[in-house]
Amino acid sequence: MNLINKQTHPLIISSYSKKNSIIYDDPGNKNFLYGKLTIDFLKKIKIKKKNSILVDIGCGTGIVFDILYKKIKKKNISCFGIDPATGMLKLAKKKFKNEKNIYFLKGSFGKIPLKSKSVDKIISTLALHWVPSINIAIKELKRVLKSDGSIEIFMIEKDDGKKFKIPIFKAIKKHLSLKQIFKVAQLTQRLSINQIYRIFGKYFDLKNEYKLSIKNTKKIIYGTYEQHMKWWKIRSGQIIAKVKNKNSFNKDLKNELEKIEKTKGIPFDLSVLYIKLENKST
Repeated sequence: MNLINKQTHPLIISSYSKKNSIIYDDPGNKNFLYGKLTIDFLKKIKIKKKNSILVDIGCGTGIVFDILYKKIKKKNISCFGIDPATGMLKLAKKKFKNEKNIYFLKGSFGKIPLKSKSVDKIISTLALHWVPSINIAIKELKRVLKSDGSIEIFMIEKDDGKKFKIPIFKAIKKHLSLKQIFKVAQLTQRLSINQIYRIFGKYFDLKNEYKLSIKNTKKIIYGTYEQHMKWWKIRSGQIIAKVKNKNSFNKDLKNELEKIEKTKGIPFDLSVLYIKLENKST
């Protein structure tokens, strides 16, 4: 099966180090906040008979294939996990080393190492908001997707954690300059539903050929300081790396978050998007 594009993306994401990739796969993270929502999202995904090639972009340690394993094996689908982080890919390859139809390649949304018009279904969970350019990412999705293919994406929305970040910012500004904070903050793409419709509309004919549906889920998730820190330290590794006195920072962070704690725990104001693109003729 000659699907591989020779120009594999060389990028290595330093924030997803070997240590972070192990934490990322922690059972506690899988059952709390983003982890739980990711699993719920994946369980609802349907694999059609014609889906012979499935790709997970930003695959991490392979959670998509963990959840969809039975569906994949039953239909004998060839699967490709794409990620720029070597630590993530190493763990993913180890988990699925005995699977002949699951492959892992280094790449990214901006440069998918697969040939044009070769993919039946693209899935991505909590990865699209990390890209340097949403436009380049969607253009690349269009390149590799077959004309009758489909895309399902789970990502954060523009206002995700808007209130939760206030106490975090109060703690961080004691340890980093505003310039440092804003530089790292700009690495995350925060888009509204309307912005996503506009960008997809540039590359896919939403009027005649494709149907794009976007669902916004908002809720308050309560947890302990320890529960929140497990996922937050992974997502904000680049900020933490620049802090010199990490023990002092952790104390300040805990103090600020405990100020907003309720009876149920520390609240996180979640706002995520479920994006689905499919050909109108299918």
